[in-house]
Amino acid sequence: MGKLLKCAKAGVASLLVATAISACTSAVNSDQQENTTKTQLKQKAKQTLEQSPQQNIVMIIVDDLRPVLGVYGDKNAYSPNIDALAAQGITFTQAYANVPVCGASRASMLTGIRPNKTRFIDYKAKAQKDAPGAKSLPQVLRESGYHTMGIGKIFHNSKDLAKVSWSEKLQNAGMGHATRLNPDSENYLKTTKFNKRGNGPWYETMDVADEAYPDGKVKEKALKALTRLAKQEQPFFLSVGFIRPHLPFYAPKKYYDLHPREKFSPFFDRNKPRNAPKSLNGSGEIHTYHFKDYTYNSDAFHMSSLQGYYASVSYIDALVGDVIAQIDSLGLRDNTTIMLTSDHGFNLGEHNFWTKHTMLETSLRIPMIVAGPNIAKDEKTDALVELVDVFPTITEITKVNPPATVQGQSFVKSLQNASVNHKKQIYSRFKKGDSVVNDDFIFTSYATAENTIEEMLYDHKVDPHETNNVVNEPRYQAVATKMRAQLTACITQQQCQTH
Repeated sequence: MGKLLKCAKAGVASLLVATAISACTSAVNSDQQENTTKTQLKQKAKQTLEQSPQQNIVMIIVDDLRPVLGVYGDKNAYSPNIDALAAQGITFTQAYANVPVCGASRASMLTGIRPNKTRFIDYKAKAQKDAPGAKSLPQVLRESGYHTMGIGKIFHNSKDLAKVSWSEKLQNAGMGHATRLNPDSENYLKTTKFNKRGNGPWYETMDVADEAYPDGKVKEKALKALTRLAKQEQPFFLSVGFIRPHLPFYAPKKYYDLHPREKFSPFFDRNKPRNAPKSLNGSGEIHTYHFKDYTYNSDAFHMSSLQGYYASVSYIDALVGDVIAQIDSLGLRDNTTIMLTSDHGFNLGEHNFWTKHTMLETSLRIPMIVAGPNIAKDEKTDALVELVDVFPTITEITKVNPPATVQGQSFVKSLQNASVNHKKQIYSRFKKGDSVVNDDFIFTSYATAENTIEEMLYDHKVDPHETNNVVNEPRYQAVATKMRAQLTACITQQQCQTH
């Protein structure tokens, strides 16, 4: 006001006062704009989010992807496109799956409902059966005026809540995820009592175009869908599901060439963690495939498996890049939020474990990258998030009210400001095991067939590779007691406190 009064007094006639005040107001506003603080910019971003038209959402779900990406500091990774997406948005370094198995994880994430002992158990889980009456994320968006589309693997069971979720029929690759293209693979078939025709080898490479394998077909359909959706005035939700790096590791040759086998070394500790309970066991999934002439868990097997996984990730990275390039070429980026995540992690030979199904960091931790209007750029955050949080986050971005059944919590504030914490602890479970994870520790409780309890506690600051179970060490008893109480309340009372 001082500037305003001084400026007004300088007027030579009362008729000029209003003009003087107006001119001075402009000067003051100019000064304020020049001195706008970072906090004010963030507040402006929040207001813009509230006032802007409804965002389009492109949610990319990559099956079995742990954070073996350049943006997460993995030196063996080649992921330039996902890394570029991260530079345009925010990367969550502590994102976790609620169930380390495809079907249950996706049913939980897409309903925003936590798993427990009676729902979302295994890969066969269906939301419409395990949580009757619950609405899916695409269903809620559709009911709120969105055009919703799914291409590829979204729910594990493509029929799950399909009629109410999608504005048009879910599209798939049109070929099985384990389709073999290399004729040599036909020499390595493994039959089981559940699969009389047999699975091929656990890895395959062929000098073919990206579009030859199933994920390439999904990408092509996603590009066509985006072209069509861009012409509509109706906001859209498009979810694109890629199957790799899920087994088998089948990818075009050029991606294997990026990752010569010799650059990989087996994990340094291939024994079970010290003092690990008997309940900690690996998955048998990899044994459904043929190992060619390799000896299971030999050094050569480890190196070839790592090569196959990283090649598969680089293949998906290229497809993700094509999808993002299409979004940009169609002029959609200014009003589209892109989220890239996975359904769970993947064991890569740590403790001689492969694939998922364990209550270890390698099975549970996932990538989470979000880019879009009003979201922090080129930032990383240690905010703890879990997949049940995806539903309310997207509904907040789209200005849609989530149903009361949703148990997750929106992390939009962390999207806008990387320094904002989200949760103090998160929860995961698989069959007989339940875990609680915080910034420093993971505590797991197993219910055994003998009605006893087995426990694990890993100190991630001291032992990030989870080689030593310290649950019985005297100096960790205070931590174990606190986390045990948190987990017990979540298991027995469904009171999963996160703050």
